[in-house]
Amino acid sequence: MGLARVLSDTEVLGLIHVIWRRWRELRSYVYRSIGVRNTEELLAWVMDVDRCRPIGERLDRFLEVLRGVAERLGLMDSAVAEVKRVLAMGVEVIPFFFERYPCELLRYRTGTDFIYPPLVLYAMRLHIDVNSRPAVAIVGTRRCSAWGRTAAFELGKRIAERNLLLVTGLAEGIDVSAALGAIEGGGYVIGVRPWLAPLTLPHESRRVVEESSGRVAVVSENLFKPGSSSRRAISYLYYLRNRIIAGMSRVVIVVEARDHPHSGSMHQIELALKRGKPVVILEHPEQGSTYWRAFEKYVSKGARVARDLDEAVKVVEELTS
Repeated sequence: MGLARVLSDTEVLGLIHVIWRRWRELRSYVYRSIGVRNTEELLAWVMDVDRCRPIGERLDRFLEVLRGVAERLGLMDSAVAEVKRVLAMGVEVIPFFFERYPCELLRYRTGTDFIYPPLVLYAMRLHIDVNSRPAVAIVGTRRCSAWGRTAAFELGKRIAERNLLLVTGLAEGIDVSAALGAIEGGGYVIGVRPWLAPLTLPHESRRVVEESSGRVAVVSENLFKPGSSSRRAISYLYYLRNRIIAGMSRVVIVVEARDHPHSGSMHQIELALKRGKPVVILEHPEQGSTYWRAFEKYVSKGARVARDLDEAVKVVEELTS
């Protein structure tokens, strides 16, 4: 009998949780033991990625390797107790080989061991099967105009009305406006954050999460915020969460962005386009503004132009049908 069938779900969760928290230190050993070069190859080895299902004997081998690592480091005894504490926090632990893991993210191609789908997602308030409908990302600047806020709200609403899942970063401005629109349209929102505990959200985003009647979930690849990280390290976590937003979505829509060298929207576009994800950007009405300069820059990078909301929705329908 394979190890995946011998271990209880809690034991599997405990094992993958303690290994994932130390993945950067341990991954090279795991790669050598299985015969792969990076995390993307590991995922493709364990999973039938097209069907989004684990390959039984390979999943067993993967878990055997992880258990050997955990036993060598003395982590096995604490693994179950540790994951039980996580579950008691109201956090769901979703390994890449569970049915609840986003299939679209599993298929996110990278070709490197620098950017890759996380082996584990941690989720709060996740009351929907994320694989039950296509997901669309709406992103943009925190410092948006009145036009941008209105456009994001309307676009989020229209996406929800078409039974599509909204993925966003739950930042101020465009993100939260799109989330409010999706809720108004009767839809669901997945907010991707750099960590879950403590759950640091802008005031308006926190209110949306708490008052959404279960329609806004929050997910992250990191359970805890790093205790002693520099500002640069924290910024890097925000950068990395952009790949999850892009990876979970069939298409990324940029509503409004600013012409800034460290723009999160630019990171989002690069993490999408370079890995085969289509990006759509709304044409901005204020020619000559910082928003217009960003629009022109993103179009030059390969983003597809939508002249108005109707055209944006039409493109989304084409790409998610």
